[in-house]
Amino acid sequence: MSNIRLMDVNKVYNLAKSNEFYALKNINLEINSGEIVILKGVSGSGKSTLLSLIGGLSKPTSGDIIVNEHNIAKLPDIRSSFYRHEHVGFIFQSFNLLNGLSVYQNVMAPLTLTRLSAAQIEQKINDALNIANIAHKKSQKVSDLSGGEKQRCAIARAIVMNPSVILADEPTANLDAQNSLMFVDTLKTFKQMGKTVLVATHDVLFEEVAPLDRCIHMKDGQLVI
Repeated sequence: MSNIRLMDVNKVYNLAKSNEFYALKNINLEINSGEIVILKGVSGSGKSTLLSLIGGLSKPTSGDIIVNEHNIAKLPDIRSSFYRHEHVGFIFQSFNLLNGLSVYQNVMAPLTLTRLSAAQIEQKINDALNIANIAHKKSQKVSDLSGGEKQRCAIARAIVMNPSVILADEPTANLDAQNSLMFVDTLKTFKQMGKTVLVATHDVLFEEVAPLDRCIHMKDGQLVI
């Protein structure tokens, strides 16, 4: 069963102008529930743009994007925000954490919009911290963490809402070899949890040791068959 489906998706910048540019062109793609999929390609090939569209961070110029039965290409902005909050976990290359807050506070941030009780919130945070193997640092300020620890904090924040889809954009770009391998191990955990995971990466490590279902290559905004 697919929970992500893209049909005739285009993303065009400067439409109908002399400098018109297709960031994505005629993308048709189905990703099944629980799959771990790697998007490969050089910088500018369209990987990050594709993740941005699936994550509801931007909208296509044309085409449909169905995620968990929602056509997110047609959602108004306020509904897109709810979609991201409830269905998608993001892991960014630069982590996008709040450095002045603790690990615990960063992971709690997505839960502040929910109606959960204090006990339920604490349970969700602790579960996410344990899955990401960062519970022992929960009181520490993010600014004092190593790169690998920041990555694990970002993973905990991404999964605390129990999203069905996890999107990771160059997640190992700022990590050393040991921490990159730890992220690959996290993919195995995501697989066990039944998450659908898309990873945009240059890193050959994923093809060598990651628990992949598919590797999709992109070039010039198109899928390479």
